[in-house]
Amino acid sequence: MPGSADAGVCGVMGAGVEGPNIPAGAGVPYNFEEASDTEDSEDDNVDIGDEDEESSQEDELSDLGISEDKLPVLRSIVSKGKVSASDRQFHQGGERSEEAEKAAIREELSTLSFEELQKLKEKIGSKKFNNTLKGVKKESKPKVDFKRANPNRPRELSSKSRRIEIKAAIQVPKVFRNDPRFDNLCGEFHERKFNRNYEFVSKIKEEEVKKLKEELKEETIPRRIEKIKYLIQRMENQIRSEKLRKEEEAKEQEQRQITIDALKQGKSPYFASKSVRKEQDLREKFDSLKKQGRLDQYMAKKRKHNTQRDRRHMPFSEEM
Repeated sequence: MPGSADAGVCGVMGAGVEGPNIPAGAGVPYNFEEASDTEDSEDDNVDIGDEDEESSQEDELSDLGISEDKLPVLRSIVSKGKVSASDRQFHQGGERSEEAEKAAIREELSTLSFEELQKLKEKIGSKKFNNTLKGVKKESKPKVDFKRANPNRPRELSSKSRRIEIKAAIQVPKVFRNDPRFDNLCGEFHERKFNRNYEFVSKIKEEEVKKLKEELKEETIPRRIEKIKYLIQRMENQIRSEKLRKEEEAKEQEQRQITIDALKQGKSPYFASKSVRKEQDLREKFDSLKKQGRLDQYMAKKRKHNTQRDRRHMPFSEEM
């Protein structure tokens, strides 16, 4: 339908404008002159916008109340503050590097007073002022999570202190241990009462000694024989010491009874000295050895011991 195509073209060209007859399916011709005119107009608009922005900045800086001789310095600082971090990189075309630019800005700021710097910072903003003076901060490196490549390797721990895990304490009941020797609740230790209550133990030991002697006669293993002999000797020593203790206790009881009888009769009590008691003990010992027929053996052993004791104190022939 050629009529519809003409109507579409006329709609594009505008109402009341006659266009050429374009066949169906053909594109609209591009007008290069009109396109170039539009681009030039856009560039003019950008330049006009920049000029307007610069004029507005000049008005803002003039409102700060700073002297006119320092306004060019402030304008240069503000203009440098707008430069992005990507535009500050060093190029081979002869542009100044970022460090040189920072040095130039610091040199220009050194001419301003603290009051003027504070006004400038309030006007352009602290972030923009700091970026202009110090530059854009570098991005921090991402945190790297060190993991073990092999589970058998030691774990890489952080240098920071770890969070202490608070665990619930399990209340364990306290075990009460009681030693009757040091417990006041058990009372005081009375040796006589204890020996009287456990007197049957000495009788059991005497029976065990008889059984061990019978076992020793039938034993053939040397190691076992030595062990049985040691047990017999130890138990016999315990029985002998127990008999001596009983004899001493009987003597003390007899002496106590003599003192009590003397007090009842109105006489002064007699307490024997150590030398007297020692002499009395030796006399009793000799009498018991004589009854057992062991007196000569005991005296020979005693003489040998005395000669060895005297020989230790005698001077040697070399010293003479």
